[in-house]
Amino acid sequence: MHKTNSNICIIGVVLFIICLFFSCVMDIARNEFFVNCTNDTLFICPSHCNDIDSIYDRAFPFYSQLSRKDDMEVLLEVNGLYIHNNEAIFPDSTCRTDYYLLSDTCYFFLIKWSDAKRYSWDEIREQKRYRTWVVTRDKDGNYDKNIRYLDSDL
Repeated sequence: MHKTNSNICIIGVVLFIICLFFSCVMDIARNEFFVNCTNDTLFICPSHCNDIDSIYDRAFPFYSQLSRKDDMEVLLEVNGLYIHNNEAIFPDSTCRTDYYLLSDTCYFFLIKWSDAKRYSWDEIREQKRYRTWVVTRDKDGNYDKNIRYLDSDL
């Protein structure tokens, strides 16, 4: 009887670990990863259309800074979306966004961290203190993962 209970406990622990492992793998699989190939620290906000007022989310740094409470300052409030200081994507850093938020053609609005600190959301919009990077799925369903400025933006 005691051996049966031990076996059930071991099986339960193993199943729990397997479920935990697959939930972590599935969470990573639900993300698309991009690289900030600019020389600027950016806030990157995806949209389904070429209108900065249609931003519905932001890309998050791949590295985790959520535990740093001193960097939780809200820099911008966009359509009820709060963009925090610690969500900036540094140059040559990887960022992530949920794959289900992306469509065949996505517009990424690139807002410099320095502009977000200096200007309000209305000023950023009105003065067009942002750049747009358009990404489309190729025939294999993949995106160009390197976020950069277009030559015409420079």
